[in-house]
Amino acid sequence: MKRRVVRFFLCSVLLVPCIRAYARTVAVPGDYTTIGAALFFALPNDSVLVSPGIYEENLEWPVFRPGLTLLGTDGPDVTIIDGGGDDTVIGIYTAVDSTTIIRGFTIRNGYAAGA
Repeated sequence: MKRRVVRFFLCSVLLVPCIRAYARTVAVPGDYTTIGAALFFALPNDSVLVSPGIYEENLEWPVFRPGLTLLGTDGPDVTIIDGGGDDTVIGIYTAVDSTTIIRGFTIRNGYAAGA
């Protein structure tokens, strides 16, 4: 039994990085109907490409997703995330680094805590 546990552990440690060596590109609204759903199911190094439109959402950046990219495909003039005045528009409550990218959006109708 102990030998199986060690073998399983070694296989998972050695194979998981190989399986996830590539990055996916997912589309909103093509693959997911909302930006929030796309972020929820995104894996490290994925790119979430958002088509033009007004997205009425309050997003929470997912934890443990280094290298995640959120990109408005046609730029901020035509790709808008509207928080509806309810909360922050994109809440980032986890550590991010220079590999995390959010670009190509107008972000409006949100507020920051304590503001």
